[in-house]
Amino acid sequence: MKSDFLAENELHTQIQYRLIEQISESERRYRELVENLREIVFKCDKAGNITLLNKAWTLTLGYSAPECLNRPIDDYLHAEDRQRWLNFLTQMDTQQDLACWELRFHHKNAEIIWLELSARSEAQGEICGSLTNITDRKRTQAALKEANEALQMRIEQLRVENRERKQTEATLLESKEQLKQQKQQLEATLEELKQTQAKLLHAEKMSSLGQLVAGIAHEINNPVNFIYGNIIHANAYIKDLLDLISLYDQHYTEAVPDIQEKIRKIDLNFLLSDLPKIIFSMEMGAERIREIVLSLRNFSRLDEAEIKPVDIHEGINSTLMILQSRLKGVNNHIQVIKEYSKLPLVECYAGQLNQVFMNLLSNAIDAIRTRCISETINRENPELCCFTPMIRIYTEAVGDHCVVIRIIDNGTGMSEETRKRIFDPFFSTKPVGKGTGLGLSISYQIVVEKHGGVLECASELEQGTEFLMKLPIALLH
Repeated sequence: MKSDFLAENELHTQIQYRLIEQISESERRYRELVENLREIVFKCDKAGNITLLNKAWTLTLGYSAPECLNRPIDDYLHAEDRQRWLNFLTQMDTQQDLACWELRFHHKNAEIIWLELSARSEAQGEICGSLTNITDRKRTQAALKEANEALQMRIEQLRVENRERKQTEATLLESKEQLKQQKQQLEATLEELKQTQAKLLHAEKMSSLGQLVAGIAHEINNPVNFIYGNIIHANAYIKDLLDLISLYDQHYTEAVPDIQEKIRKIDLNFLLSDLPKIIFSMEMGAERIREIVLSLRNFSRLDEAEIKPVDIHEGINSTLMILQSRLKGVNNHIQVIKEYSKLPLVECYAGQLNQVFMNLLSNAIDAIRTRCISETINRENPELCCFTPMIRIYTEAVGDHCVVIRIIDNGTGMSEETRKRIFDPFFSTKPVGKGTGLGLSISYQIVVEKHGGVLECASELEQGTEFLMKLPIALLH
């Protein structure tokens, strides 16, 4: 029995040794595994003093494990994160869940190391946990955050730049629009200056022409009046002499030979019959000169710059008198048909209105002359040309407020495109050097702007042109 007991006891001892060896081996392997982990494995007591550290602590923070044992772990924490750890220690008894935080630790070389803490309290009151190095991740996050902030700043800067660019574009567009308006205003001003200059030149020419005409009329008027006044007396004297010769012939039928020879030489009978005709022709010529001088004076109207009531027919007739040589022409005589109605005196600037009549009638004559040439060229025998050059002038009163003057020619006429532009300044259908393009433009301004009237044109190619002028009888002062 004793031997059995000893054998059993020895077996039991061997089993215990075997178990102790296996436990020791397991513990060795466990420690080796813990030591070789990249994460820091630690244990603390209730006060937070370190009781266990693996090699990762030294590799991560640079401190040796022995020098850190039994020291508070918060000695190695960043000051701003220390309170969080201390709060965990005070609440350790009530907190059973796994605590996870990101904490900053001081490396031995004073560098800040970010570690992710995972810890829980054990039944014995110890704290077990691990610390994972997340410094690279935090740095990456910080870099990303910084890059994101920089990106946001850049985006905001781009927004500001875009806003400023849009404002600049809007300002440039506004400036461009203002420049465009200023350009249009300058162009309008330039055009107005051109028109004003043209008006001044035309007015100066007309004024010079008027002064010349008035001067010539004045110079001619005095001798013509002298001649015309003396022709009456000369006619009476010659009549008395002719009566005396007739009386002498009745009583002295037989004249001396010398007188008879003189009578034969001078052809006394022809002289007695032709002399009254000569005197009459001279009287008619003088009267004609007086009429021309009067027409010149009426046309120039230098002493009538202000508004005054005038006879429209008198102005038209004076203009026709001045244009008489052009109306007769060389080969074709232009017929002027006047269909005048009874008109009241019209308040107007007489000299300017005569300029309008001159421009309209001159253009009518030019158009008719051009057609005469065309009609002659288009026919082999010019004598067979059936074209009759003609200008018709109608006048009539419309109610008690205005008068209408129509000047109609059967000249070349014009196209619709040309008709729309005839009142534009400097527009002319005449060859270079033959016209300034100002006559109708100035006529339009005189009638419409100066007199508040209407000046219209109707025309058709090869059919002629009609100008209609409507003038108020009384101007608004």
